[in-house]
Amino acid sequence: MVGRARGVFGVVGALALSGCMAADDAVVAEGGEGVSATVTSELTVGGYYCPRSGEIAGRTIPDDDTYYVTTFGGGVDTQRMACRGTADGRWLYIADAWRFGCGAKVRVTNPRTGRWCVAEVADVGPNICVERAARRPIIDASPVITRELFNASSAGWSDRITVRAEMVPRDTPLGCGNGSDTSSGGAPPATPPATPPASTATCFSGSYGREMPYGTCLQSRFDRLWYQCSRIGWIQSDRIGSTRRGSEGACTSYLTLP
Repeated sequence: MVGRARGVFGVVGALALSGCMAADDAVVAEGGEGVSATVTSELTVGGYYCPRSGEIAGRTIPDDDTYYVTTFGGGVDTQRMACRGTADGRWLYIADAWRFGCGAKVRVTNPRTGRWCVAEVADVGPNICVERAARRPIIDASPVITRELFNASSAGWSDRITVRAEMVPRDTPLGCGNGSDTSSGGAPPATPPATPPASTATCFSGSYGREMPYGTCLQSRFDRLWYQCSRIGWIQSDRIGSTRRGSEGACTSYLTLP
């Protein structure tokens, strides 16, 4: 599903990693910068139908705050997210906006080691069919989180990797660390956010089919809106077209459609 469609159809990345079975009559749909994904007329996970409207995602917060973790984003699964930013596998984001709300901060912990990461809720998902197949609520997360907590580059629902996930104050910084904290004050002091420095950050452009360096401004062929490459992915701004400046300052390069 395309970036905006994650809020309508669910999470493609999680479905793919979870062994999603798709019908033969798949069609290609595109929308938003850096987005290109396969949409199918019928999707099932573990024999459960994946709805494309209505109650598409889980809302339940378990009493023990325990979930399975899945991953999405990065590589060919890079896509815009419903709340903000890009699922590029480079920073600490999770989906689950129906459960926690866009922009919420959630501490995801490996219950065996106590190591944790504080992530931002940036998207909707995963599709309710994944949770039904797993028979447990799912935290759909950046691969950064599973690398930090489990030394795993990806996770699917059938891996049944257990995490504890708890909301923390919105001003809690993104980052990862060791040790538990059960106080109401949030997580312990975090290590620096897992985002690349400006000098090395890149954003994949679906319009041009390649990585673009930090600071690049371009007009997307998918929606004709203007975006600038930031440390956390593409950020849309209408002023770029006239001022050649975005959220990261002056455009390092400026690419407009014919």
